[in-house]
Amino acid sequence: MLSGNDAPYDYAWLLGEAVAAFSSHSLPYCLIGAVALGAHGRPRATQDLDLLILADRMGSDAYLNPLLTRGFAISSEWQDSNPLAREVVLRLNHPSAPDFPLDLIFATSELHHTTLKRRQPQSLGGIHVSVSSPEDLILLKLVASRPRDFDDVMTVVANPNAQLDLDYLWSWADRLGLQSELHYVLISAKR
Repeated sequence: MLSGNDAPYDYAWLLGEAVAAFSSHSLPYCLIGAVALGAHGRPRATQDLDLLILADRMGSDAYLNPLLTRGFAISSEWQDSNPLAREVVLRLNHPSAPDFPLDLIFATSELHHTTLKRRQPQSLGGIHVSVSSPEDLILLKLVASRPRDFDDVMTVVANPNAQLDLDYLWSWADRLGLQSELHYVLISAKR
């Protein structure tokens, strides 16, 4: 493990450390968020790394302990400042990348569990990582519904190499009440 001045301060190093920790314990996880766009859309700058994990707050120790042994630490200040997020996100920092946090997103919904089941192996920056499918990334971003999430979805939908399962997307859009949002992005991207 690199530390201090030997470690590059980027998402790839942080992702590699997290993947190594989870892989050594056969823990299912899935890359979501802006970094996952590198696999399915157009990458964009981000200030964190989001990993969906098959755990809830009470069962997160299996994921947390391997990360702690690799030098990660819980961001108590962030956790205290975000009390509503405590049950859905655990934020960690590493001293080699103190300004680039790792967010563990707990699988709290049926969509999260399905996303984990459908994760796909990818190589990002030379790191073999499990990434959400393009359809699940679209759905997760539509659920979040921030303006940048719509922009992110547009890059995935507009990707000419994406082989989107539209039946899957519409089925989940119906279940989640996201029909209008999905219709908007599909029409805007001319799909």
